[in-house]
Order: sequence, then structure tokens, then C-alpha cells
Amino acid sequence: MDILYSKGGLKKGFSTGTVSAGAIRSSIRYYFSEEKFETISVDMPGGESVNIDVTDLSYQFLKNGLKISTAVIQKFSGDDIDVTGGIKIYADFLLIGKKVHRNLNIQNNNKGADRYEYVHDYNNDSDKIIVEDFENDLKDYFNEFYRNKLTFYDKIINTGAGDFLFSSAEGIGIVTKQGLPVDIGYPAINPVPKDMIKKNALNEINDSTVLCRFNEINENNIDAVDVLQTKNFFLSVLYIPDGEEISKKTLNSRLGINGGLSILGTTGYVIPISAKAWLDTIKSSLNFLSENNIDLCVFTPGRFSEKCAMKIFTDLTEEYFIEIGDFVSYSVRKAADFGIKNIILIGQFGKIVKISQGERNTNAKYSRLNLNYIGEIIKNCEYMRRAGPDDYYEDDFSAIYEKVTNSNTSREAFSYIESIKNEIIKNEIINEILYNAKNNIEKINDNKVKCKVILLSYSGEKIFETK
Repeated sequence: MDILYSKGGLKKGFSTGTVSAGAIRSSIRYYFSEEKFETISVDMPGGESVNIDVTDLSYQFLKNGLKISTAVIQKFSGDDIDVTGGIKIYADFLLIGKKVHRNLNIQNNNKGADRYEYVHDYNNDSDKIIVEDFENDLKDYFNEFYRNKLTFYDKIINTGAGDFLFSSAEGIGIVTKQGLPVDIGYPAINPVPKDMIKKNALNEINDSTVLCRFNEINENNIDAVDVLQTKNFFLSVLYIPDGEEISKKTLNSRLGINGGLSILGTTGYVIPISAKAWLDTIKSSLNFLSENNIDLCVFTPGRFSEKCAMKIFTDLTEEYFIEIGDFVSYSVRKAADFGIKNIILIGQFGKIVKISQGERNTNAKYSRLNLNYIGEIIKNCEYMRRAGPDDYYEDDFSAIYEKVTNSNTSREAFSYIESIKNEIIKNEIINEILYNAKNNIEKINDNKVKCKVILLSYSGEKIFETK
């Protein structure tokens, strides 16, 4: 396994998204090769690849001759104190094709037995595959492994060898409330890890060596390419046996994720949280700017917003960008100590609202998002606009106020603000939030440091900024 280190010298871990992608990729490789291996290479969101350890590999045949390979990977969290550290994530892989009748002599299993693979027609326009369509064909699999029905999450079409279906099962939570980046009723697998799973599965399935391995187990010399180029379906099933129990130690139930853990990760890594190491890194970064007579820095809450900031300010070198995490007050005070006169703060809605409320540490342990604060801004902006001329409204602000103040997450609250048709009022609401954040940052050091605040969309685009 690759051991990587953070800026503070602590060992990085791997996210549940990385482990999930690795488990699925491992199960695919073992299905075709039946040769055990100890590590698997995972393609990461940043374009690089890392090697992670594979805990266990196995395969078996059900009564109907359907072969299933299973891979298990234990999550390595590095030096981070993470409730999901050490959990085992499982992935099953099955090949289901057009009804192909062939004889396969597979060592110690169903020697000489007839093998059938099946496919069931389904609506190609649907993202969500109905389990009942496959239940008869996979009856033994469902009955033996899962009492609860699987939740089909996505379908990847046009692979080199057929269609790829991805499903979740026990221990992975289901989204039940709005405000998350996953729709209600779907597994709590965030967009970045979902894309990681797709990429790694497709790369493994389309790997030319996979076709060769498939041919090796076919003792009747049926052309593997011919077999795989028929309309085949590949099914991967992801599950965490202890996931539901472990999820009770997380905030999932409060966010409306029921029945298990979330599959997360924007970078694929778990960055260890050590307050001292992080604060030392902020301090040394500011000291570097001071020593080089630079009086501007760009503060971001995390790696995602830092990457977005670098795309916005392409004329600045990476030394200008500093991840401050939740340490707003400390970072601003140290910036002033080192003679930094100008700060650009770039982040998404939730973090900026907390700063706008007056919070100086945005960690959930020390501050909470006050949705009523946003609601009052909506009320005040609407009142000021109504007092002026040209009294015309398409928006029901009472309904928007109720939706915002009863939102499940900051993302959901922001979606209601974005839905406001009256551009003047929408801009007033967001500008007040941003300017309050700007003023609060400048107050930390009696206006010795000037600040610009930039709001990012949840896809990473700049949408609003102060002067």
C-alpha cells in the first residue's frame, strides 16, 4: 500500500470512496483471473493512481451456476481519528449476458455443468433499474445474500464489453431528505466517489487483459471477444456488513441518511486532523509570504475550494493559497501578525454563512448554521424592495422563508435562494451574507486586514463576490 503524508507530516488515509472503488475493481479482476493479489491500483479524482491493500478475495457458484466474485478491503484512515477507520467494505461482481448456453469446466466447481447467463430487458431511459426485473434470474443470489432488495444506483452504458450495473446493499445508507448532493431514495454515494467507482470499473472491464483472462477459463475455446461483445450485463454490488451499526456514531441520521454509512470523498484521501499540525502549517505558510514581501493570501476551507480558487486566480502561484480549515480567527490574526494586508476568502455557502453569523471557528463542534439568520436577511431584503417603486413579484417569499429556515442542510437552503426569480432581491440576500462575512473577518484585527469574500457554487464556479 502507498503511504502518503500530509503537510503536517501525518499519514493520510483513504476515503470510503477510494476503498469502494478499489473493492469493486478487485472483484472484477478476480472474477476473470481467479488469481489472488495483495494490492490494487485505484484511479483517483486528481488524475493520479494509488495502491491500496486488498484484504480478501473469494468466489463461489450458486445453485443455478451463477458465479460471484467477492473482494474485501479494510479502510485505512492513516493518522486521522475516524469512526470509519478499519471498516471492511465488500464488493460482489457477477456477469449476466444474453442467454448463452455453453459448457465451462471450472476447477472444483460444477465441472462439466451447463452454464447459463441471463439478461432481462429494461427501460434504457431509466437511471434506476427495477430490481424485480432481475429477481427471477438472480433468485439464488438475492435469497442467499440479501433479504432486503438491492437498490440499483446507476447504469453505465457503452462499455467495451457490455452494460455495467451498480447497486448498493446492506450497510450503505439511503437518502431520505433534501439538501444532500444525492436525490431522495438513492444510496448515499456522493458524486465524486460515484465517478471514481465508474472510472475504475470501466477501466478494469475494458482492460484487454480482462478479455484474455476470460478466455483462459473457457476450456472449450469459445472466442472471448465474441462472448463479451454480445449484450452483456455486469453487476457490481457494494455493501458494508457493519455499516448500519457504525452509522449510529455519525451525523447521518440527522442529515436524513438511514440504514448505513455514506460513501464520501472529494479527493479520495482522508487528511488527518491534528489541530497543532494544521495551525503550524498555516503559520509557516504565512511566514513564507512575509519573508518574500507578499501581502496577499487566499484562504480556503479545504482542498476542493483551494483547487477552485487556483482556477480563478491563475496568475497566483500555489504559495498564495492556504487551507485554513475551520480556523478562521487564528488564520486572520496570524495574517496580520505577518504583515498580510489583503485576504481573499473563497468557500461554499455553509462555511461563509457561519462566518457571516460571526463564528470564528466553523467546526460543527463549536458553531452551528443558523438558518433563522438567513431567514431574517430574506425578510429584510424583501421588505426593503417592497418599499420601493415597481412593485412586481413572481416569488412567494413567505414560502421561501419557511423552506430556508426548515432546510436540512446549507446546500438545501442555498437552492431555495437560488430559485428566487427576482434577481435584485436574490443578489441583495447573498450580498448581505457575503458583506457580513467580510466585515466580521476585518473586525478580527480592527480592520488592519482587508478582505474580499468569494462564494463558490457547489460545482465549484464563482458566483458572487464582494469588493
